Amino acid sequence: MAYFANIVGSLQENFLDRINMSLQDLFLNNSALKNDPIKASKFLALCAKVATASSSYTRVAAPARACKLVYETNQLGPIIFVTPELGRWSTVGGLGVMVDELALGLAKLGKEVIVISPYYEKNRKGKTGYLAEDPAGIVYVDNITVTSDAKYTLGVHEGIVGNVKVVFLHHSEIYPSPYADLGAANTVRQMAVFGKGCLEYCCKRQIIPSVCVTNDWFTGFTAAYAKIGAFGPTFKGTTFLHICHNL
Repeated sequence: MAYFANIVGSLQENFLDRINMSLQDLFLNNSALKNDPIKASKFLALCAKVATASSSYTRVAAPARACKLVYETNQLGPIIFVTPELGRWSTVGGLGVMVDELALGLAKLGKEVIVISPYYEKNRKGKTGYLAEDPAGIVYVDNITVTSDAKYTLGVHEGIVGNVKVVFLHHSEIYPSPYADLGAANTVRQMAVFGKGCLEYCCKRQIIPSVCVTNDWFTGFTAAYAKIGAFGPTFKGTTFLHICHNL
């Protein structure tokens, strides 16, 4: 690794500096690394080692700086999960369990993870006000407003569970209970308000997700609103991944 650090330092201080190019530029424009994710991952791992190594490996400042820049600017995050059900609050089937466990697992790996879900007027047991009784200390923070067929004001409730930020959007009529039988028109309204609400929340908190994972039909409009430009170019750099749990 010391040899690698010295090579990087020499490269950065001489050739790359003369052509006004950084190691990060070289990394992003290297076709071999672009087309080989395993090789790119190994390179990032080497950069991480150089950037965080003991002083015996970083006597020259240039390699540490160059490797730190590459490593820090290629991190995955924040990651946002958009889901109609979640963990102990609203799980109906496997979807709520999967999102809950995956979010916690990614947080344990050091990723910034946010999960957005409805705060239903009544949970699956018919209970109201269940967030207030939750031991995680999830609290009402403020409101966001979205427009569909009309303007809707959603209450925002936030908390931290296992280093995962959980966000619940509340509107008693739009989200009466998990998978309520509302009829076609009201179900589409529910999807539209939730899809826009999740993106509006990100805008208000100035969060631009690296990846947004949407789960099942309930969340299907989220990526659509982002990609058709309903929020301008805000989410142009966000990768949307949709999971069809009940396909």
